[in-house]
Amino acid sequence: MKFTDLARLSAYGSEQLFRVAQDALGDVTGKSMPYLPEHFLTNSQLSEVLNRYAVERSWGDDIEISRVTTLPIPSVSSNCQNVVIDIDHLSGECFPNSLFVKLPMSNLATRLFFGMTQSWALESYFCRHIAAHVPLRTPRTYATHFEGTRFFLAQENLNADPDVTLFTNPDMLAGPPLDLVYRCLDAFAQLHACHYDLDAREREKILPLSQHIFLGERMGVLSRCLNEAGLEPCLKRYSELIPDSIIDAYRRTLEHWDEMLAIWFSGPLSLLHGDSHLGNFFISGEEMGMLDFQAVHWGKGVRDIQYFLIDSLPAELLAEHEQDFIRYYVERRGVHGTAIDFEQTWQEYRGFTYHTLMTIVVSIGFGAMNDEQATLMKEILVRSVAAVERVDYVAWLDEQLA
Repeated sequence: MKFTDLARLSAYGSEQLFRVAQDALGDVTGKSMPYLPEHFLTNSQLSEVLNRYAVERSWGDDIEISRVTTLPIPSVSSNCQNVVIDIDHLSGECFPNSLFVKLPMSNLATRLFFGMTQSWALESYFCRHIAAHVPLRTPRTYATHFEGTRFFLAQENLNADPDVTLFTNPDMLAGPPLDLVYRCLDAFAQLHACHYDLDAREREKILPLSQHIFLGERMGVLSRCLNEAGLEPCLKRYSELIPDSIIDAYRRTLEHWDEMLAIWFSGPLSLLHGDSHLGNFFISGEEMGMLDFQAVHWGKGVRDIQYFLIDSLPAELLAEHEQDFIRYYVERRGVHGTAIDFEQTWQEYRGFTYHTLMTIVVSIGFGAMNDEQATLMKEILVRSVAAVERVDYVAWLDEQLA
């Protein structure tokens, strides 16, 4: 790792520790927003943040909550505390009696990590400023705020909608049926067509470059360093799953990181979900919806596609249908008004398989996982390595570097 990168990482880490200390002091003085459920989910605190940080005030007067009850509905997350609650309130019929609330993990290391990566700030920004302008259903956000190392989302409880079907880790392990895959591909085509080929000024108004998960000043350094630092602990756990040729290509990609960024993010761009596996989709009647926009960014649409297909489908099933899936996505982009070329998209697909591999390498390298998460992560690593080998990412990389 370069000395300059180490110096900047140290500075970012020190800045984040200072914010944690500030927030802790604010807990004593009463100036910090609580993040533990037992302190946040009280009648007075929840009423205050819903009124102060409302995304829209369609319910009229201030909300006054008189009861909060936590429901026994599991909602697993690797970086957040997700809680479903029932509430009683005095604000009429316009506000629901059930909410999904997302809060930071209590673990300090997790809060430091996701504070540095700005994932929570990015999701809060998306929900407040962008969600209403995408063509897919996203969970309605009633209130959200990011401050220091604290954040919250208060959203509709999708479990209460009989027309909604959510997906879990076992669904990802089994893989979706083919008809559902095609529905997801069409949803991506709609999303990617919506803000396609805008100029830099137009993109900046929607989602600033400073928040880009690879091109932003802070994340440009962090993403490269995380990919490099995550490899060794991942190999220590699963060295037998990653061939030497893939490890070499992984490292060569990092050595040419700036060149690769220029290749990956050149040309017409779309607004991407960024963490586009099956678990972040939901069925909404006849349509598809998406949630958890913690990695939303500007990029090539096929980046979402390869991430979804490789993460969500068993390797053997994907190998059988892979090019058919890409052809269908290209066809649907044309239907939704932003025609793209299959051959170019296929070559981009080959190059972006590295993104799925690096994401799972970092997740395993830095993750503290329970048994269910570890099983899923290992399977995604197997799928990612198989994809990189199947499309011959090594040859693609050689062509680009030549």
